[in-house]
Amino acid sequence: MKHTFQWILAVVCFLVVGNASVMADGGGEKEIVPIPISTGEVLTGNDLRGVIAIPFTAYYQGGTIYISTSAEFSSITVDVVNETTGQVWNSAMDISDGMGEISIANGDSGSYSVEIITEYGEIFYGTFTLD
Repeated sequence: MKHTFQWILAVVCFLVVGNASVMADGGGEKEIVPIPISTGEVLTGNDLRGVIAIPFTAYYQGGTIYISTSAEFSSITVDVVNETTGQVWNSAMDISDGMGEISIANGDSGSYSVEIITEYGEIFYGTFTLD
């Protein structure tokens, strides 16, 4: 029950943050729409892909990848690769509060892969594209 409530809370937070607006340089408001990162593919050695629930929600917005979880992890490692240019970003982060982020502010357009590695060695993989 606790995990269900946390998952619902994470989805609600995602929807609220996704509708946020920021001030553009010209003084007018510009809506920034988040790009969801599909973390639906599980890369683990024991091949339980159909059994493991994906514990992460991730999206890209304004040069930052935001990651949230309803699971009880204390740390994760995130590797982001621009598959078009080969540029790589890495970050080990504390996610004990259920949220983390990695800045890729200088990222170019292209296809990106995101790999999330938990403290237990589970690997979750996702992708997104920047135009």
